Amino acid sequence: MIDEQYLEKELLNLPDGWIILLETKAEKSFETGLTATQILTRQDYQGIIISASRPYSNLVTIYTQKKINLNNLVIIDCISKSQDAEIPAENAIFLDNVSALTNISISVNELINQISGKKFVLLDSISTMLIYNHPQIFARFIHNILTKIRLKGISGLLLSLDADIDKNVKAEIMQLCDKTIKM
Repeated sequence: MIDEQYLEKELLNLPDGWIILLETKAEKSFETGLTATQILTRQDYQGIIISASRPYSNLVTIYTQKKINLNNLVIIDCISKSQDAEIPAENAIFLDNVSALTNISISVNELINQISGKKFVLLDSISTMLIYNHPQIFARFIHNILTKIRLKGISGLLLSLDADIDKNVKAEIMQLCDKTIKM
């Protein structure tokens, strides 16, 4: 079970444009991201979800069950297209696969410019993305994304398993984050 009050307190007492690394156990990873999304959308944030771990159709079903306003979210689905399961949707971008880092970066940039109001970017699984990408290339990608959103005053959440990830990638991420929250 996720301590929603603790997470809400941690997320809502930050200056605009914060970047947080959420470290969690594997069995709590999805629930942690879901809870963070609920908290932020209740606070009128518009979210860009980079999904490397679940397909769009699954996320929409769960978000609907949890009463998360889908009008406040755009999902960059990095899974469905590679499995021939793309579903046309207004609030989704379907990319070829989790290794399409350039396309992910371009999509995030385009969405940042299209969405108004308070925004956040949630990368749902650093650990999954590292399975499909070389650590050095992934570290450059993360640096690029986090620098871009920081310059535009956009908040960011990065989910990572608390198990050991590449130490250089973790060091790169941690130096760009304002805070690490362990769940």
